[in-house]
Amino acid sequence: MNKYFKTTAISTIKLMVVASAILVMPTSCKKWLKEEPYSLYSSETFFKTVEEADMAVLGVYQQMTGTAGYGFYMSLVYDIDTDIAQMQGTAISDGPRQVAHYSIPTAHPYMLDTWRQLYRGINRANLVVEKIPQMALYSNGSEAQKTALKRAVGEAKFLRGQYYFDLVRLFGDVPMKLKSTEATDDVLLPRTDRYEVYTQIIKDMTEAIPDIPENSVKPLDERLNKGAAKGMLARVALFAGGYSLRQNAQMERPSNYKEYYALALKMTSEVMASGEHALNTSYEQIFRNHCKFILDPKESMYEVALFNATGGVGNSGVIGTWNAPIADAGNPYGRANSFYKTTALFQKSYKTGDLRRDVAVCTYKLDAKGVIVPQLTARLDEGWAPGKWRRDWQNTGPKDLNNTDINWCLLRYADVLLMRAEAENEINEGPNAAAYAAINQVRRRAYGKPLTTADATVDLPAGLNKLDFFERIKQERAWELCFEGMRRMDLIRWNILGSSIRATQAALKVYRSNYGYVAADFFKDNKNELYPIPQIERDLNTNLSQNPNY
Repeated sequence: MNKYFKTTAISTIKLMVVASAILVMPTSCKKWLKEEPYSLYSSETFFKTVEEADMAVLGVYQQMTGTAGYGFYMSLVYDIDTDIAQMQGTAISDGPRQVAHYSIPTAHPYMLDTWRQLYRGINRANLVVEKIPQMALYSNGSEAQKTALKRAVGEAKFLRGQYYFDLVRLFGDVPMKLKSTEATDDVLLPRTDRYEVYTQIIKDMTEAIPDIPENSVKPLDERLNKGAAKGMLARVALFAGGYSLRQNAQMERPSNYKEYYALALKMTSEVMASGEHALNTSYEQIFRNHCKFILDPKESMYEVALFNATGGVGNSGVIGTWNAPIADAGNPYGRANSFYKTTALFQKSYKTGDLRRDVAVCTYKLDAKGVIVPQLTARLDEGWAPGKWRRDWQNTGPKDLNNTDINWCLLRYADVLLMRAEAENEINEGPNAAAYAAINQVRRRAYGKPLTTADATVDLPAGLNKLDFFERIKQERAWELCFEGMRRMDLIRWNILGSSIRATQAALKVYRSNYGYVAADFFKDNKNELYPIPQIERDLNTNLSQNPNY
């Protein structure tokens, strides 16, 4: 891990906000705008050096972290319940289970916290995009200074796009604001149609890419590289071309959806052709690296830097405690409460010889002495948990019982390959050689085979039609990317979240009549594909309508 990035960007400057960037949210009434500044910096005097510009852009990155960001809600809670995972427990009386089990009140605090945090990130990005080009060094500095400042602007534009992408996926149409907020602004903004927002997201990310360095020439840290930016833009394109819940209470995709798939194909093709990224030959090693704070940007292309020097909540995460097998209190590796669970049927869906199964799903717990205790009898399979971030792989004493410094990986190269296969299949109305080549690399690694050598024992069979190949993609994404924050959103863009949840619950009841899985009892089609607009935002801004059926 790059300690400069983690400690300087997140701990030292922490919530570095200049005097004019004081907006909590874009929609609250003006009496809410006054906020004590987090530092003594002023936007009028701060942007003078490259170092100050870097501090400002790192402050934009910081809004990915912590409880309301990818430290907890956005990585774990908003990715379940699905066909492969659920929140432990059938009650809906507490915050995480209300969200996971689809019984979400409009005043749920998680919605409000994430909404405000993402808009803080957007406001910080707006400020960076405005102020850095006004710096004397931006036009008159050395070539190195101008390159660094252009990179900072590019990163801010990209992150603004990423935060709007998160908002659109979570909430649908959202207010769009592209300038930093001043005290005189009208902040009672209406919702902007998501395709207008998507147009801006794609514009921001596209403009950013030329000024973001390649993986091989940038420092080893968690800041963006060019391949990651292209890969994330490909993800944006697939979601823009997929289904989403519209304000008419219908799941729809745009009539020009293939144009978005074409953009995804272009971006993934460029990443693959660059030679900057590749699969780690060991699936297990990917996650051991995560647990050991080892950066491997050839495979793990884009990570959220999670770190707290004292182990506290701020800017850290619960990766490896909530989404890991149970680790009893007092053991040498640290406690894991293990609220995020997979299902027994998902574990059993892996084929014989697939090395991912025993990495992805852990069928043991750690007792108070750190000894492995198999969980294979009676109903213990209902407690099986993700194994990718297990406490015994972390192998360090905890600074805090609940929080860790394990980064959250937003994009792996395997995802780029699977997106390429999906885009080829959609655009060409069936798989071509490029689609097979991409998905088969992922499959070969899964079975310990050479990545670029055809192998009929693991490669997909030739001659699949479009629908059959798509079914293979859906399953391969589950086996490869399980518990990495993508499954629920994938099922939404494919318009099968509700049907998948119902099928999963039915299958689990056949497997065991009292299996504790309840998502289908609460899920409502044409409602739960989006989260509610936070009620306090609507109370403050009457221009905000609510999402369908809330």
